[in-house]
Amino acid sequence: MNLIEEITKNSIKKKEKIKKNKGVLNKRYFCAEELAKGGLSTIYKGIDIYSEYFGKDSNIVIKIPSDELLKKDDICAFTYAEYNFLRRLNHDNIVKVLDFGIDRKTDIPYLVLEHINGMLLSEIPLERMCLSVKNQVFKSLHNTLKYVHSKNIIHADITPINIILNDANSPIIFDFGISQSVEEESFALEYKKVKAFNPKYSAPELIQDIESKPTIYSDIFSFACVMYELYSNKQLFKESSLELLENPIKMRDLSQVPLSLKRWFKYALNAIPEKRYLKRYYKI
Repeated sequence: MNLIEEITKNSIKKKEKIKKNKGVLNKRYFCAEELAKGGLSTIYKGIDIYSEYFGKDSNIVIKIPSDELLKKDDICAFTYAEYNFLRRLNHDNIVKVLDFGIDRKTDIPYLVLEHINGMLLSEIPLERMCLSVKNQVFKSLHNTLKYVHSKNIIHADITPINIILNDANSPIIFDFGISQSVEEESFALEYKKVKAFNPKYSAPELIQDIESKPTIYSDIFSFACVMYELYSNKQLFKESSLELLENPIKMRDLSQVPLSLKRWFKYALNAIPEKRYLKRYYKI
């Protein structure tokens, strides 16, 4: 029995029997049970065979592109682009990436990320969350997004399902799969064709114009939609943000929002990108 076989055998013995798995990637990362599944990827509980062998808990998840995306020739570049974005970011409120790889046997690309104990913001009963915690979440996410933009990165998919509230009630942003670079031409998936955006949180200009690309302005809009939901306990739009074109946000629509933030929301939720003034947005 060689070293790899011994490590694999000893590691699996420490775990319960796993019903669903994707096998071992590059003879190191074991994909255990499925934790979450979206349109572009599946997240598995991960086991780092090397770490387990040396008595250290893995505490990782493994992200693999969806079966549909795996058929694309450039899927490895797409996955590496997310890895590269996350590697550039070092912030307490952003998920940490640990490794990127392409399995030698299957050619499946994957990301290894830290495992975060907590709940998705989309799963939390917001009406039970006290105002002080909501204010803390708002401030943390606002500062985090400001940091992301300072690195010339656009998240491009800010929704409640891409934010985890950990055990300390601290929000963690993840899923930079369709993120863009402000400075350079980065690898980008045609996310409209694969429906990689949520019309209830995407800025109206992205839905209207098929040629448009995410910007800092569209990030601001998406973040404001999520924060409106946080404070109001309901989604801002029934179907999509295009509703804003006929019914602009009025102060009375912000009755559940703290008084000190009403004007901020009014700017951030403007249908015209350039009127989501960056200076006003960042200064709170």
